[in-house]
Amino acid sequence: MNAILIGLGNVGLNYDFNSPANILTHSKALTKNRKINFLFAVDKSFKQRKKFVKKYKTSAIKRLEEIKNRGDIELAIISTNTNSHLQTINKLMLFKKLKVILIEKPCGKNLNELLKICKLCKKQKIKLFINYNRLYEKKYSILINYIKKLKKFKGIAYYSRGLMNNCPHILSILSGLNLTKSSIKIIKYGVNPDFIIKFLNGEIIFINSPRKNISNNEIEILDESYKIKSRNEINNFEIFKIKKDNLIKNNFKYTLINKFKFNDNYSQQNVLRQIISANNIKLNNFINKTALDVSVLLDKVTKINKLRK
Repeated sequence: MNAILIGLGNVGLNYDFNSPANILTHSKALTKNRKINFLFAVDKSFKQRKKFVKKYKTSAIKRLEEIKNRGDIELAIISTNTNSHLQTINKLMLFKKLKVILIEKPCGKNLNELLKICKLCKKQKIKLFINYNRLYEKKYSILINYIKKLKKFKGIAYYSRGLMNNCPHILSILSGLNLTKSSIKIIKYGVNPDFIIKFLNGEIIFINSPRKNISNNEIEILDESYKIKSRNEINNFEIFKIKKDNLIKNNFKYTLINKFKFNDNYSQQNVLRQIISANNIKLNNFINKTALDVSVLLDKVTKINKLRK
């Protein structure tokens, strides 16, 4: 499959540049996959293009408009700034043989742009995948099964580096709670607010981490029967069974019944394998529905937050 990469930023190029053992970027994932013919990358930065060409020995251009053989491209990965997503998609609609697009979450700068992008891809019969990398792993089914068991739960989630940056990752793994049937209450207004999401069976408080440029994203949820706790940037999860302590009155025992780790060291390699698979229709539908639910919820938070600014 002939592929191009648009955007040579962190997830495009930088994250694993000096980590030979890891595959955290689209550049390395595309290079390592034998089913991919990596044609070239696109980025406006001369410094990033030079860095990319030197390492991967693959061509890089400044603008999509420089592409001559548009009919050769079947896969496009978009890892540019969120504000440019819709504009980039519009340009890609001229590529008549394009079959698959992978775009960074949350896909567009708001709900309206996500809907426009989905409509454009559907019209051109292009499969659109949004890069919520944990959802592409089989281990996600373990987590979602426990999440669906929760009743009258309470939880707390910490997000960092922006409401539209890391918070969507946390919301995406909570898809089993039915994100659309929820209500929002802002408890601290601001650019990156603190808020409560009230679901049908419980609620979770979302707290913004004030530390700039330091990633801090975790979640902990419990009800009367289970406790779900993340570690290491929502990549490691522990599931505990909660039972009454027969020896001490009003005390409870927490027994670890399951733990697993998302394969973060090879995250983009796994995503790429899934999206180019012939049997990806069910996954495609699930990812797109989850992405839409996340954007609808974030749109609610944003609108309510603006009312008090």
